[in-house]
Amino acid sequence: MKMSLNNPPRLSPEERARRRHQAEQCHQAEEAGCFGLIGGWAYSRKLRRDLSAEEASHQDEPFLCRVCYSDAVLRKCIEKRHHYAHHARLSPAVSDGETVLHQGCLDEILQALKLRFPAGNWAKNRPIPAKPDKNLGAVVPDISGRLGGPNDPPLVIEAQVSSLSIAAIIKRSAEYTKRRIPILWIVPLKEDLGEAPFRPRLYERYLHTMYHGRVYYWQPGFGTQLLAVHYGVAERHIPLSEWYDKEVEEERSAGGYDKPYKVIKRPVTVPKLDLVSQFYRLNRDEFRPWNERKTVPSLAIWKDKLADWWDKSEDEAFRRRFKEDNLPQERRKAPRPTADWTHYHF
Repeated sequence: MKMSLNNPPRLSPEERARRRHQAEQCHQAEEAGCFGLIGGWAYSRKLRRDLSAEEASHQDEPFLCRVCYSDAVLRKCIEKRHHYAHHARLSPAVSDGETVLHQGCLDEILQALKLRFPAGNWAKNRPIPAKPDKNLGAVVPDISGRLGGPNDPPLVIEAQVSSLSIAAIIKRSAEYTKRRIPILWIVPLKEDLGEAPFRPRLYERYLHTMYHGRVYYWQPGFGTQLLAVHYGVAERHIPLSEWYDKEVEEERSAGGYDKPYKVIKRPVTVPKLDLVSQFYRLNRDEFRPWNERKTVPSLAIWKDKLADWWDKSEDEAFRRRFKEDNLPQERRKAPRPTADWTHYHF
């Protein structure tokens, strides 16, 4: 009996649950910037060996991701499969569900720009219609206007929230570039970012690449000022441990050194910048990030005028260390992770 393409076989409840779990795992891994825990394996520092989530218990803690070297948390579930999750703080960014905070950010910036440029025709969520004859699609920027009067250059500001995908960021940025309008992507925060290392989300890592190694954060009360943050290298200390190996009858030791994280970053900041006087238009050529096989299209961006303020030799050493094992493979094929298992990382 032939199977009709219009009537695919019905999945069992177990198979539906397995696929749903796999999709959730892939989404969380993409956000975390590391696919090393997919498949349900992590390294037990207590037992000094890999353990599956099925056999592991909380008595075997602490756990470590073999790929990004960050702490892993064991999740024992009743309705889902047992699994591991990355453990690290995220930035206090405004999410898609926090509409009041998102709109408050736009309103504050908009009012500040209207006061500085009353003839700039600044507006929020103003539709820009499509022009099919010129291959221009319709867009609705968060904030748009001109830095002066009707004949002065325009600017578009977008406040990134978690629901917007990388593909949507690229598509929207490309539409403004075709119109020769520079775009400034900002990330609104609910509270201070702080100085402790954190795990940037996927879209934060992408914006960091787009803007030559910085992300622009905004907080209530900033007005037209932004906090420019570079993602510096963060390290964890591997404690020294010593033991006697009975098989070879020798004293063994391991650790006692610092190892850089792959995805967890240390915020490196400068004093707040004014998005008008301390920024300029930059036509960024098409490029391929050092750790990606895909390219990013040429874009017109609104970038700060500062020279790079971080230790670039530190970044170069990081790239040399992880370049070989940092190129992505198929996302949803999840073999048992090894020390060189690849993942996405901007």
